[in-house]
This record gives sequence, structure tokens and C-alpha cells, in this order.
Amino acid sequence: MTDTTTSVLADLERRLAAGEAFGRADAERISTCADLIGVGVLGEAARRAARGARVTFGRVLTAGPGAAIEPGEAGEVRLIDAGTDRVALVARVREARAAAGRCALTGFTVPELLALAGGDRAALAGVASDLAAAGLESVADAPIDRLGDAADPIEIVRALQQGGLGVWRATVTDAQGPARLDVIERAAAIQDATGAFRAFAPLPLADSRDEPATGYDDVRTIAAARLRCMTIPSIQVDWQIYGPKLAQVAIAYGADDLDNVPAVDTVQLGHRRSPREDLERQIRSAFAEPAERNGRFEVRA
Repeated sequence: MTDTTTSVLADLERRLAAGEAFGRADAERISTCADLIGVGVLGEAARRAARGARVTFGRVLTAGPGAAIEPGEAGEVRLIDAGTDRVALVARVREARAAAGRCALTGFTVPELLALAGGDRAALAGVASDLAAAGLESVADAPIDRLGDAADPIEIVRALQQGGLGVWRATVTDAQGPARLDVIERAAAIQDATGAFRAFAPLPLADSRDEPATGYDDVRTIAAARLRCMTIPSIQVDWQIYGPKLAQVAIAYGADDLDNVPAVDTVQLGHRRSPREDLERQIRSAFAEPAERNGRFEVRA
């Protein structure tokens, strides 16, 4: 560790070691820090404090309407595109549950289900209850930057929980710049109130054309999310969107879970180049221990 790292972030390292909570001002400080080495040291220390050396990954089969569901090696079947017909959606979930076997079955986004409920939070609990009875375990995607004003998201998540659905995965659609801090703060607040999230993916699923992020922005965002959201078990990166190189660097800055790994290994390039083998190699190269999980965030035997 350099003297610069020690002088800039040593106080945050001491607070982390003491088990203290971090607030918005701390996250802002991390997200604007020019000392990327110091940010990495802090983020990795937070990851190890939360999860030890283990970094998990989940293989996901994504299925749209009418798609055949053959889970293969997947640990999660993730349904997309809820549509507008509640009765048809319940039937679709029931069929998917039968096809998914022992795989975790998740599906749709919180805004989609809220739209089915006509924007009414009480009706949302009813939608969730119908889907849970049909076999859905959790909403697939809770985009924090698409959940309404500061008061609504907590009540929305509680309505889904009341109906029997998990809300396990918090994501970000396209927040950039200072808005990233707003989203991190909101994720922490929702988690403190509901305890719903098992993972938070703070990097946007779509980059802005007007304000594209840099790799520096992304790794600082990972570290800020890990420190601010210590009550969320995992900080996650989407493997297919961000690729192996950014995912590997993200581990060094605090990420401990890689999501959306292909459910079927491709053998054209040989066993050593299959997605799973490549992913495990990337995790080990980041000085972490790979472990495959299912969609319930349970480590697979």
C-alpha cells in the first residue's frame, strides 16, 4: 500500500475494520476518489469482510413467452416479458414451474407487475399472490431507478413480499453520474426497511449515449455500493453485459457475485474455453475462490 492510499482512505479502512456503517457522504467520497488503488484496497477489504474469499456465480436460462424451457445446467430459470394479461401470465408461470424442475423460478420486473396491478400497491400484493401460488419464487429484476419516488419503493417491495414473492435482485437500468449515488442510497434504504435483497447489481444494464461511463466510474461504483450496502449480501456484475475483463476487475473492487452466466457450456472452443471454465479461471485470477450458486443464492453441491 502506498503512502497516498494510506493518507487518503486510511480512516475508512479503520472504520471498516471496526465494523462501522458507511453513509451517503462516504459513498460520494469513494465514487469521486482519484486514488483507484486506495479504492480497490477498500472495496476488496469490504468484500472479504462480507463474504470471505468466495465469489459466486449463477447460470441462468432466460425464457420469453412461448419459449421451450430446458434448464440443462442452469440454477435459475428467469422468465421475461410479463405482457398485459394476468390470467395468461399465471398460466405461463404454472407451465414454467413444471418445466423448471428443481431450478429456482424467477421472472419479470417490478414495474411490469405494478403495471398489471394498475399501479395500485394493494392490487400488487394480489398479483404477487397469484404468481407465487403458480410457482414463481421471486421477481427477477427490481430496477431501483424505476421504482417511483423516495417513499414508494419500500411499499412496493413490501406489497410483493406480502403476496409471497421474493424480491431478491436489485438492479439499475441506466442511472449515470451523480444519479448512481442516488440509486445506491435508495437500495440501502429499501434493504434496511425490508431485508428483501440478496444481491445488488449497481452497474447500469444499459449505458447512456449522452453520458457514457468509463471503467473508472464503474469500479468506483462497485466499491461505493459494497461499502454503503453492507446489509445486502452480494454486490453483483452481469457476466454477459460486462464481460470477463470488467467482471474480474470488479471483484478486486468489491463485487462477489457474477450473474447471468450462460446455462449451456459451449464446447466448440474446447472444455477450457467453456463459459464456466473461463469464468472460474477469471475468479481465481482475481485471488478469489469460485463457487456456483442457484437462483436462490444457495451454493450448489
